Amino acid sequence: MKKTIVKLTMTTAFVVLASAAFVSCKKFLAPEAISSFDTEYVFNNIPNARKALLGAYNSLLGDYGYGIRISGYWPYDSDEMQKGTNPPTTDEGQLLAKYLGIPSNLQITNPFNQMYQGIERANLCIYNIPKMELYSANGSVQQAQLKRMYGEALVLRAQFYYELCRNFGDVPAQWGPSQNETNLYKTRTSVDSIYDHLISDLALAQTLMPWRTEVGNIGDPVDQRFTKGTAKALRAKIALARGGYKLPVTGGQMVRPSNYLDFYKIAHDECAEIIANPNQHSLLPSYKSLFKDYLLAHNTNDPAGEFMMVASMAFGTNSDSKLGIQTGTRVNGVGGGGVNILPNYFYMFDSTDVRRDVTCVPYEVTFDTIKTGHAMNAIYDGKFRKEWVSNPGFVFSAGNSSTSSRPATNNSLQNMELSWPLIRFADVLLWYAETENELNNGPTAAAISAVSQINLRGHGGAYKETPPVIPTTKDAFFKFLVKERMLEFGDEGIRKYDLLRWNLLGTAITETRARLTAWANATATSHPPFALYSYMEDGPLYARDATQLPTYLYFVTKPAKSDVDAFNPFLNSFYKPSSTANAPTGQTRVNWWLGGSGQLTFANSFAMGFTAGKTELMPIPQTQRDVNPNLSQNAGY
Repeated sequence: MKKTIVKLTMTTAFVVLASAAFVSCKKFLAPEAISSFDTEYVFNNIPNARKALLGAYNSLLGDYGYGIRISGYWPYDSDEMQKGTNPPTTDEGQLLAKYLGIPSNLQITNPFNQMYQGIERANLCIYNIPKMELYSANGSVQQAQLKRMYGEALVLRAQFYYELCRNFGDVPAQWGPSQNETNLYKTRTSVDSIYDHLISDLALAQTLMPWRTEVGNIGDPVDQRFTKGTAKALRAKIALARGGYKLPVTGGQMVRPSNYLDFYKIAHDECAEIIANPNQHSLLPSYKSLFKDYLLAHNTNDPAGEFMMVASMAFGTNSDSKLGIQTGTRVNGVGGGGVNILPNYFYMFDSTDVRRDVTCVPYEVTFDTIKTGHAMNAIYDGKFRKEWVSNPGFVFSAGNSSTSSRPATNNSLQNMELSWPLIRFADVLLWYAETENELNNGPTAAAISAVSQINLRGHGGAYKETPPVIPTTKDAFFKFLVKERMLEFGDEGIRKYDLLRWNLLGTAITETRARLTAWANATATSHPPFALYSYMEDGPLYARDATQLPTYLYFVTKPAKSDVDAFNPFLNSFYKPSSTANAPTGQTRVNWWLGGSGQLTFANSFAMGFTAGKTELMPIPQTQRDVNPNLSQNAGY
């Protein structure tokens, strides 16, 4: 019988190496596996140590990593999207998303275990790599390689702990391999203590790691290993979490440390240094291209380096992802619908914001190229849409699947090797703006400039309407920032955790539910106002009165252009009333906004189990408590 949380989830060096072969088909992430029971043998040379490190990378991947559970189940429901449009019954993923997760829910247990598996694998590298003889070979190429690997292991461990802490609060912390531990029945370590340790680790890690251009030329194939920029950005992210609100594991009120500005200063300085090195990381000019031409094209040559930290999926079901299948648009009757864009989120975008049509897809693709329109309660998430997937991996071409570099045996609708972005440079700019605002009791010119860059790109690089007026007072600027992060990062699993650290999740859920219910109770002639939320700044580009919105939308059933991606099937505006209830000749009508029982079911299912003072955290898996009598449960479970 396995004794503890550590024993249950952490593995030996043999398993680390056995799994390393599955990590990826890309450059660095494509080694041959070796077999050994002896860590001394594993860490006797660089190739074997490299494979051990790849085992730690591997724990980011697959169904129980960022392949779908942590990326597609854990971050919802939020005020941008919800998972499932009906009250759940037995579906564990939906129950979890609706804040109805229980300690025996396997969608909690299995990812929890995999994060600890990754911690153990990283711990083996962190403990053993500095002890290798070549690590002391000052000035050598081998020493530089090992130092980078040591830094990568620190970053990986930080990511695993960060994911656990933001979802479970205090968790058992172990900073060395299990084989060296004398006490495996660990109690929970405070989340603040863990974050402090990680902030220190990442300060060290960045001194060991190169910038991305120091390991190759821009335009060369990128191996997607973590670099100095990754370590700095993750340190900023964790510092903001450390300085943000958290729910005590005993329940009650969300609390923030009195010295939170100390951690905002850490985040600020890391972001400032990244911004000061634009040759390393910057914004890609096109928001759409970021996803369509790079992430979904399996193209690692993003010249801007905007994707600073990515869980790079691998060939094979154990290390691949369900992104684009359980999420994204529906194509020829397959996939999609795992999460739905909320109508209130759709109307947060003004009509000229290009991010709306990247993130929100109110149609499905049928018969290869035809786009069939959907009602407002059936908008798909769009950043992981199958219709854009191309290049190595699963390619949708004229409705038929084909492969380029992948073996035919993996030509499956279930796995398309889509990676999950963990940090983008856009994060860095908005974190910098947030910290500038807090540290200076109001936005500086630099803060306004950072937000402006994000908003301007979101409008295609040039405004067709009057640009938004960015507020110059602290509270108003913060509200603008809350909304801007919502528009920028929809469908990327970020919103829920932003709201948590700002102590706005409960408010957002309450106000979103009220909006959805008002919409569902509407009639074709009497719409409730689609006003913005009280915790976000109102503004002329975003405040859309409901009388401007259409009751019906009309679309053509055959594309007018050969380029199906560029073809918009809808003929009338999302922002103006429809003129008639009868579909014109050659067009099809969809009831865009009518209200009724179906829409009310949609509204009632949203975050239906959320309970303030409890469900901000998920329950500790029961299997872990069964084997560790010292492991307590979160309040309310």
